[in-house]
Amino acid sequence: MLKKIGLAAGAVALVGAPIALQASERVIAPVEGEQELGGGSNGLIAAIAGAILVGFIVITASDDDEPVSP
Repeated sequence: MLKKIGLAAGAVALVGAPIALQASERVIAPVEGEQELGGGSNGLIAAIAGAILVGFIVITASDDDEPVSP
């Protein structure tokens, strides 16, 4: 009996949660006067990504083409 009550309560919670979230109003943050936190770092990110790519190519491009079996 207790197991059925727990399952019913869980089902009600699963059904009720999206409905409760949908009913709440969204609050929009003001946009004016905000700082540009990510501006100007695209060149740095591209340089780091390029360095990682070159490092990966150097590490994996070895000239070790000798057969493994005798």
